[in-house]
Amino acid sequence: MRKVAIVGVEGSGKTVMLAGLGELYSHPDPEGYFLCPKNFQTASYVAEKIARMRKGEWPTATAEDVLQGLDWTLRKRLGPGQRPRDVCEVSCLDFAGEVYRLAFGIRQGATPDEMQDEVDELLSYVRNADDLIVLINLRDIIVQGANDPRVQEAMWITNEILSYALDKRDDGRTPRAAIVLSQADSYAVTIKSCGGPKGVLARYLPHVANNYDWLDVLASSAVDKTVMDDNGNIVPAPDFQPTRLRVIMHWIRAGIGMTVRGRPKFTPQRPIQHQVDYGYGAPQRPAPLFAEPPPPSSGIGQFFTLRGRKNRAEYWKFVGVCFLICFVGGLLSEGFLLPLIALVLFWPSVANSVRRLHDMNRSGWWCLMGFIPMISWLVVIVLGCIPGTIGDNEFGPEP
Repeated sequence: MRKVAIVGVEGSGKTVMLAGLGELYSHPDPEGYFLCPKNFQTASYVAEKIARMRKGEWPTATAEDVLQGLDWTLRKRLGPGQRPRDVCEVSCLDFAGEVYRLAFGIRQGATPDEMQDEVDELLSYVRNADDLIVLINLRDIIVQGANDPRVQEAMWITNEILSYALDKRDDGRTPRAAIVLSQADSYAVTIKSCGGPKGVLARYLPHVANNYDWLDVLASSAVDKTVMDDNGNIVPAPDFQPTRLRVIMHWIRAGIGMTVRGRPKFTPQRPIQHQVDYGYGAPQRPAPLFAEPPPPSSGIGQFFTLRGRKNRAEYWKFVGVCFLICFVGGLLSEGFLLPLIALVLFWPSVANSVRRLHDMNRSGWWCLMGFIPMISWLVVIVLGCIPGTIGDNEFGPEP
Protein backbone atom coordinates (compact mmCIF):
# COMPACT_ATOMS: atom_id res chain seq x y z
CA MET A 1 0.00 0.00 0.00
CA ARG A 2 1.22 3.48 -0.85
CA LYS A 3 3.04 5.29 1.99
CA VAL A 4 2.77 9.05 2.57
CA ALA A 5 5.49 10.61 4.75
CA ILE A 6 5.22 14.07 6.36
CA VAL A 7 8.38 15.84 7.52
CA GLY A 8 9.43 19.36 8.48
CA VAL A 9 12.20 21.21 10.22
CA GLU A 10 11.92 22.56 13.75
CA GLY A 11 9.15 25.16 13.97
CA SER A 12 7.60 24.19 10.64
CA GLY A 13 4.22 23.55 12.23
CA LYS A 14 4.17 19.74 12.08
CA THR A 15 2.53 19.33 15.48
CA VAL A 16 -0.35 21.71 14.77
CA MET A 17 -0.84 20.46 11.21
CA LEU A 18 -0.86 16.77 12.18
CA ALA A 19 -3.29 17.36 15.04
CA GLY A 20 -5.56 19.38 12.73
CA LEU A 21 -5.42 16.77 9.98
CA GLY A 22 -6.26 13.98 12.40
CA GLU A 23 -9.15 16.01 13.85
CA LEU A 24 -10.52 17.09 10.47
CA TYR A 25 -10.57 13.58 9.06
CA SER A 26 -11.79 11.84 12.19
CA HIS A 27 -15.11 12.10 10.34
CA PRO A 28 -15.55 11.22 6.64
CA ASP A 29 -15.36 14.12 4.20
CA PRO A 30 -18.16 14.65 1.63
CA GLU A 31 -16.67 11.91 -0.57
CA GLY A 32 -16.28 9.39 2.25
CA TYR A 33 -12.53 9.64 3.00
CA PHE A 34 -11.38 9.49 6.62
CA LEU A 35 -8.22 8.82 8.64
CA CYS A 36 -8.18 5.82 10.97
CA PRO A 37 -5.45 5.90 13.68
CA LYS A 38 -3.39 2.72 13.62
CA ASN A 39 -2.56 2.84 17.32
CA PHE A 40 -3.55 4.44 20.61
CA GLN A 41 -0.49 6.70 20.55
CA THR A 42 -1.71 8.42 17.38
CA ALA A 43 -5.29 8.82 18.61
CA SER A 44 -4.21 10.23 22.00
CA TYR A 45 -1.70 12.59 20.33
CA VAL A 46 -4.44 14.21 18.25
CA ALA A 47 -6.90 14.37 21.15
CA GLU A 48 -4.36 15.96 23.54
CA LYS A 49 -3.10 18.56 21.05
CA ILE A 50 -6.58 19.56 19.87
CA ALA A 51 -7.84 19.86 23.45
CA ARG A 52 -4.96 22.17 24.23
CA MET A 53 -5.64 24.31 21.17
CA ARG A 54 -9.35 24.56 22.08
CA LYS A 55 -8.21 26.11 25.36
CA GLY A 56 -6.29 28.79 23.48
CA GLU A 57 -2.81 27.29 23.77
CA TRP A 58 -0.35 26.25 21.09
CA PRO A 59 1.12 22.74 21.45
CA THR A 60 4.69 22.59 22.74
CA ALA A 61 7.56 21.56 20.48
CA THR A 62 8.68 17.94 20.46
CA ALA A 63 11.31 17.31 23.13
CA GLU A 64 14.72 16.05 22.06
CA ASP A 65 14.32 12.79 23.97
CA VAL A 66 10.89 12.03 22.47
CA LEU A 67 10.18 10.23 19.21
CA GLN A 68 6.53 10.64 18.32
CA GLY A 69 5.47 8.14 15.68
CA LEU A 70 2.05 8.88 14.18
CA ASP A 71 0.37 6.44 11.80
CA TRP A 72 -2.99 6.49 10.06
CA THR A 73 -4.71 4.48 7.36
CA LEU A 74 -6.62 6.61 4.86
CA ARG A 75 -9.90 4.81 4.14
CA LYS A 76 -12.97 5.44 2.04
CA ARG A 77 -16.55 4.51 2.74
CA LEU A 78 -18.09 2.64 -0.17
CA GLY A 79 -21.72 2.61 0.87
CA PRO A 80 -24.19 1.31 3.46
CA GLY A 81 -23.36 -2.18 4.63
CA GLN A 82 -19.95 -2.20 2.89
CA ARG A 83 -16.56 -2.37 4.56
CA PRO A 84 -14.42 0.76 4.03
CA ARG A 85 -11.59 0.40 1.53
CA ASP A 86 -7.98 1.02 2.57
CA VAL A 87 -6.48 3.71 0.32
CA CYS A 88 -2.97 4.44 1.63
CA GLU A 89 -0.91 4.89 4.78
CA VAL A 90 -0.17 8.36 6.17
CA SER A 91 2.53 8.73 8.79
CA CYS A 92 4.88 11.18 10.47
CA LEU A 93 7.85 10.60 12.73
CA ASP A 94 7.70 13.80 14.75
CA PHE A 95 11.40 14.14 15.53
CA ALA A 96 12.93 16.97 17.49
CA GLY A 97 14.85 19.57 15.50
CA GLU A 98 18.21 18.24 16.71
CA VAL A 99 17.60 14.92 14.91
CA TYR A 100 17.09 16.79 11.63
CA ARG A 101 20.29 18.77 12.20
CA LEU A 102 22.29 15.61 12.77
CA ALA A 103 20.73 13.72 9.88
CA PHE A 104 21.19 16.44 7.28
CA GLY A 105 24.55 17.97 8.06
CA ILE A 106 23.86 21.04 10.21
CA ARG A 107 25.63 19.57 13.24
CA GLN A 108 29.27 18.72 12.50
CA GLY A 109 31.04 15.75 14.00
CA ALA A 110 29.92 12.30 15.02
CA THR A 111 26.32 11.60 15.97
CA PRO A 112 25.92 10.82 19.69
CA ASP A 113 25.30 7.13 20.29
CA GLU A 114 21.99 7.80 22.04
CA MET A 115 20.63 9.55 18.90
CA GLN A 116 22.06 7.32 16.18
CA ASP A 117 18.98 5.10 16.01
CA GLU A 118 16.70 8.12 15.58
CA VAL A 119 18.88 9.57 12.83
CA ASP A 120 18.93 6.24 10.98
CA GLU A 121 15.17 5.89 11.35
CA LEU A 122 14.56 9.40 9.99
CA LEU A 123 16.79 8.78 6.96
CA SER A 124 15.07 5.46 6.23
CA TYR A 125 11.64 7.03 6.68
CA VAL A 126 12.39 9.80 4.17
CA ARG A 127 14.07 7.50 1.69
CA ASN A 128 11.32 4.86 1.55
CA ALA A 129 8.27 7.12 1.16
CA ASP A 130 6.11 6.92 -1.97
CA ASP A 131 4.72 10.42 -1.33
CA LEU A 132 6.67 13.03 0.62
CA ILE A 133 5.28 16.25 2.14
CA VAL A 134 7.84 18.76 3.42
CA LEU A 135 6.54 21.58 5.65
CA ILE A 136 7.98 25.11 5.75
CA ASN A 137 6.75 27.82 8.12
CA LEU A 138 5.79 30.95 6.16
CA ARG A 139 6.11 33.19 9.19
CA ASP A 140 9.78 32.36 9.61
CA ILE A 141 10.79 33.01 6.03
CA ILE A 142 8.67 36.17 5.58
CA VAL A 143 9.06 37.86 8.97
CA GLN A 144 12.58 36.75 9.91
CA GLY A 145 14.06 36.94 6.42
CA ALA A 146 16.62 34.82 4.56
CA ASN A 147 19.54 36.15 6.65
CA ASP A 148 18.13 34.86 9.90
CA PRO A 149 20.15 31.84 11.15
CA ARG A 150 16.99 29.82 11.79
CA VAL A 151 15.73 30.46 8.25
CA GLN A 152 19.12 29.59 6.78
CA GLU A 153 19.07 26.35 8.74
CA ALA A 154 15.53 25.56 7.56
CA MET A 155 16.51 26.28 3.95
CA TRP A 156 19.52 23.99 4.11
CA ILE A 157 17.72 21.11 5.83
CA THR A 158 14.78 21.35 3.41
CA ASN A 159 17.19 21.18 0.47
CA GLU A 160 18.95 18.17 1.96
CA ILE A 161 15.70 16.33 2.76
CA LEU A 162 14.48 16.72 -0.80
CA SER A 163 17.87 15.83 -2.27
CA TYR A 164 18.12 12.70 -0.16
CA ALA A 165 14.54 11.63 -0.90
CA LEU A 166 14.46 12.37 -4.62
CA ASP A 167 17.79 10.89 -5.71
CA LYS A 168 17.07 7.81 -7.77
CA ARG A 169 17.05 4.62 -5.79
CA ASP A 170 18.40 1.26 -6.82
CA ASP A 171 14.99 0.24 -8.14
CA GLY A 172 14.65 3.46 -10.17
CA ARG A 173 11.79 4.78 -8.09
CA THR A 174 11.42 8.46 -7.26
CA PRO A 175 8.80 9.58 -4.75
CA ARG A 176 6.13 12.12 -5.52
CA ALA A 177 6.79 15.21 -3.40
CA ALA A 178 5.25 18.52 -2.39
CA ILE A 179 6.33 21.52 -0.35
CA VAL A 180 3.61 22.85 1.96
CA LEU A 181 3.81 26.43 3.25
CA SER A 182 2.12 26.57 6.66
CA GLN A 183 0.40 29.59 8.30
CA ALA A 184 -0.82 30.68 4.86
CA ASP A 185 -3.91 32.36 6.32
CA SER A 186 -1.77 35.10 7.89
CA TYR A 187 0.05 35.90 4.65
CA ALA A 188 -2.62 35.61 1.98
CA VAL A 189 -1.83 39.08 0.62
CA THR A 190 1.88 38.29 0.34
CA ILE A 191 1.17 34.99 -1.39
CA LYS A 192 -1.12 36.65 -3.90
CA SER A 193 1.35 39.47 -4.56
CA CYS A 194 4.05 36.88 -5.32
CA GLY A 195 1.79 35.10 -7.81
CA GLY A 196 1.10 32.08 -5.62
CA PRO A 197 3.00 29.67 -3.35
CA LYS A 198 5.73 29.02 -5.91
CA GLY A 199 6.35 32.74 -6.18
CA VAL A 200 6.76 32.97 -2.40
CA LEU A 201 9.26 30.13 -2.47
CA ALA A 202 11.22 31.79 -5.29
CA ARG A 203 11.33 35.12 -3.46
CA TYR A 204 12.11 34.03 0.08
CA LEU A 205 13.84 30.63 -0.35
CA PRO A 206 15.54 30.93 -3.76
CA HIS A 207 17.94 28.02 -3.22
CA VAL A 208 15.03 25.64 -2.61
CA ALA A 209 13.04 27.07 -5.52
CA ASN A 210 15.97 26.88 -7.94
CA ASN A 211 16.47 23.17 -7.31
CA TYR A 212 12.86 22.09 -6.85
CA ASP A 213 10.60 24.42 -8.85
CA TRP A 214 9.22 21.33 -10.58
CA LEU A 215 7.62 20.12 -7.34
CA ASP A 216 4.09 20.98 -6.23
CA VAL A 217 3.99 23.88 -3.77
CA LEU A 218 0.85 24.23 -1.65
CA ALA A 219 -0.27 26.82 0.89
CA SER A 220 -2.31 25.79 3.90
CA SER A 221 -3.03 26.48 7.56
CA ALA A 222 -4.35 24.37 10.42
CA VAL A 223 -6.27 27.10 12.26
CA ASP A 224 -8.88 29.27 10.54
CA LYS A 225 -9.61 31.54 13.54
CA THR A 226 -7.30 33.14 16.08
CA VAL A 227 -7.79 35.51 19.01
CA MET A 228 -5.53 37.56 21.27
CA ASP A 229 -5.03 36.29 24.82
CA ASP A 230 -4.56 38.40 27.95
CA ASN A 231 -0.83 38.68 27.28
CA GLY A 232 -1.30 39.98 23.75
CA ASN A 233 -0.32 36.70 22.08
CA ILE A 234 -2.17 35.29 19.08
CA VAL A 235 -3.69 31.92 20.00
CA PRO A 236 -6.25 29.53 18.44
CA ALA A 237 -9.89 30.54 18.86
CA PRO A 238 -11.90 27.93 20.83
CA ASP A 239 -14.16 27.30 17.81
CA PHE A 240 -11.39 27.08 15.20
CA GLN A 241 -11.75 24.56 12.38
CA PRO A 242 -8.86 22.95 10.44
CA THR A 243 -10.80 22.92 7.14
CA ARG A 244 -7.96 24.65 5.27
CA LEU A 245 -5.94 21.43 5.51
CA ARG A 246 -8.18 19.78 2.92
CA VAL A 247 -5.81 20.95 0.18
CA ILE A 248 -3.17 18.60 1.64
CA MET A 249 -5.52 15.62 1.62
CA HIS A 250 -6.56 16.50 -1.91
CA TRP A 251 -2.90 16.30 -2.96
CA ILE A 252 -2.49 12.95 -1.20
CA ARG A 253 -5.57 11.53 -2.90
CA ALA A 254 -4.44 12.78 -6.30
CA GLY A 255 -1.45 10.42 -6.12
CA ILE A 256 -3.44 7.28 -5.37
CA GLY A 257 -2.69 4.70 -8.02
CA MET A 258 0.00 6.91 -9.60
CA THR A 259 3.29 5.33 -10.60
CA VAL A 260 6.30 6.50 -8.61
CA ARG A 261 8.77 6.32 -11.48
CA GLY A 262 10.09 9.58 -12.83
CA ARG A 263 8.86 12.87 -11.40
CA PRO A 264 5.06 12.97 -11.52
CA LYS A 265 3.23 16.27 -11.24
CA PHE A 266 0.14 17.07 -9.23
CA THR A 267 -3.04 16.53 -11.27
CA PRO A 268 -6.08 17.80 -9.35
CA GLN A 269 -9.11 15.56 -9.10
CA ARG A 270 -12.68 16.81 -9.16
CA PRO A 271 -12.95 19.69 -6.66
CA ILE A 272 -14.03 18.76 -3.15
CA GLN A 273 -17.03 20.67 -1.81
CA HIS A 274 -15.32 21.95 1.33
CA GLN A 275 -11.86 22.42 -0.11
CA VAL A 276 -10.24 25.81 0.42
CA ASP A 277 -7.37 26.95 -1.80
CA TYR A 278 -7.33 30.69 -0.96
CA GLY A 279 -7.68 31.46 -4.68
CA TYR A 280 -3.94 31.56 -5.34
CA GLY A 281 -2.54 28.05 -5.22
CA ALA A 282 -3.00 24.63 -6.70
CA PRO A 283 -5.42 22.99 -6.89
CA GLN A 284 -7.46 25.71 -8.59
CA ARG A 285 -11.25 25.87 -8.73
CA PRO A 286 -13.29 27.86 -11.21
CA ALA A 287 -13.16 31.55 -10.37
CA PRO A 288 -16.26 32.62 -8.42
CA LEU A 289 -18.67 35.03 -10.06
CA PHE A 290 -18.42 37.57 -7.23
CA ALA A 291 -15.29 37.17 -5.10
CA GLU A 292 -13.11 40.30 -4.91
CA PRO A 293 -12.67 42.41 -2.85
CA PRO A 294 -14.02 41.22 0.54
CA PRO A 295 -17.66 42.25 1.06
CA PRO A 296 -18.59 45.01 3.52
CA SER A 297 -19.63 43.55 6.86
CA SER A 298 -21.61 46.55 8.13
CA GLY A 299 -23.37 49.68 6.93
CA ILE A 300 -25.76 50.06 4.05
CA GLY A 301 -23.23 48.56 1.64
CA GLN A 302 -23.87 45.06 3.00
CA PHE A 303 -27.39 45.13 1.50
CA PHE A 304 -26.18 45.84 -2.03
CA THR A 305 -23.04 43.73 -2.42
CA LEU A 306 -23.07 40.45 -4.34
CA ARG A 307 -19.86 39.24 -2.70
CA GLY A 308 -19.55 36.95 0.26
CA ARG A 309 -22.01 34.65 2.02
CA LYS A 310 -25.18 34.93 4.13
CA ASN A 311 -26.47 32.24 6.47
CA ARG A 312 -30.10 31.21 6.88
CA ALA A 313 -30.78 33.40 9.92
CA GLU A 314 -29.53 36.55 8.17
CA TYR A 315 -31.46 35.62 5.04
CA TRP A 316 -34.77 35.22 6.88
CA LYS A 317 -34.25 38.44 8.82
CA PHE A 318 -34.00 40.34 5.56
CA VAL A 319 -37.03 38.56 4.06
CA GLY A 320 -39.03 39.35 7.20
CA VAL A 321 -38.06 43.04 7.12
CA CYS A 322 -39.01 43.29 3.44
CA PHE A 323 -42.38 41.68 4.10
CA LEU A 324 -43.04 44.06 7.00
CA ILE A 325 -42.10 47.12 4.91
CA CYS A 326 -44.39 46.06 2.08
CA PHE A 327 -47.25 45.27 4.47
CA VAL A 328 -47.05 48.58 6.35
CA GLY A 329 -46.47 50.55 3.13
CA GLY A 330 -49.50 48.95 1.54
CA LEU A 331 -51.73 49.78 4.52
CA LEU A 332 -50.62 53.39 4.84
CA SER A 333 -50.80 54.25 1.16
CA GLU A 334 -53.61 51.90 0.11
CA GLY A 335 -51.16 50.28 -2.27
CA PHE A 336 -49.94 53.37 -4.15
CA LEU A 337 -46.41 53.13 -2.74
CA LEU A 338 -45.95 49.40 -3.40
CA PRO A 339 -44.33 49.82 -6.86
CA LEU A 340 -41.85 52.33 -5.43
CA ILE A 341 -41.10 50.07 -2.46
CA ALA A 342 -40.58 47.12 -4.81
CA LEU A 343 -38.15 49.18 -6.91
CA VAL A 344 -36.13 50.23 -3.84
CA LEU A 345 -35.99 46.68 -2.47
CA PHE A 346 -35.26 44.98 -5.80
CA TRP A 347 -31.45 45.03 -5.73
CA PRO A 348 -31.07 44.30 -1.99
CA SER A 349 -33.37 41.29 -2.52
CA VAL A 350 -31.22 40.04 -5.38
CA ALA A 351 -28.08 40.52 -3.27
CA ASN A 352 -29.73 38.64 -0.38
CA SER A 353 -30.49 35.66 -2.65
CA VAL A 354 -27.06 35.66 -4.32
CA ARG A 355 -25.19 35.65 -1.01
CA ARG A 356 -27.45 32.87 0.31
CA LEU A 357 -26.56 30.83 -2.79
CA HIS A 358 -22.88 31.54 -2.15
CA ASP A 359 -23.28 30.11 1.37
CA MET A 360 -24.39 26.87 -0.31
CA ASN A 361 -21.35 27.10 -2.63
CA ARG A 362 -23.59 27.76 -5.64
CA SER A 363 -23.32 30.39 -8.34
CA GLY A 364 -25.37 33.53 -7.84
CA TRP A 365 -26.89 33.10 -11.29
CA TRP A 366 -29.27 30.51 -9.81
CA CYS A 367 -31.23 33.40 -8.30
CA LEU A 368 -32.69 34.01 -11.79
CA MET A 369 -35.07 31.13 -11.05
CA GLY A 370 -36.83 33.49 -8.65
CA PHE A 371 -38.09 35.51 -11.64
CA ILE A 372 -40.00 32.54 -13.06
CA PRO A 373 -43.74 33.09 -12.49
CA MET A 374 -45.54 30.76 -10.09
CA ILE A 375 -42.38 29.38 -8.44
CA SER A 376 -40.73 32.53 -7.08
CA TRP A 377 -42.28 31.95 -3.65
CA LEU A 378 -40.93 28.39 -3.66
CA VAL A 379 -37.42 29.65 -4.47
CA VAL A 380 -37.58 32.03 -1.48
CA ILE A 381 -38.46 29.14 0.85
CA VAL A 382 -35.84 26.75 -0.57
CA LEU A 383 -33.08 29.33 -0.24
CA GLY A 384 -33.97 29.78 3.41
CA CYS A 385 -34.03 26.06 4.25
CA ILE A 386 -30.87 24.53 2.73
CA PRO A 387 -27.87 24.76 5.10
CA GLY A 388 -24.62 26.34 3.94
CA THR A 389 -21.29 24.59 3.58
CA ILE A 390 -19.25 24.03 6.73
CA GLY A 391 -16.13 26.18 6.89
CA ASP A 392 -14.77 28.30 4.06
CA ASN A 393 -15.81 27.76 0.46
CA GLU A 394 -14.84 29.44 -2.79
CA PHE A 395 -17.02 32.50 -2.00
CA GLY A 396 -15.49 33.29 1.39
CA PRO A 397 -15.43 32.35 5.08
CA GLU A 398 -18.37 30.81 6.87
CA PRO A 399 -20.72 33.61 8.10
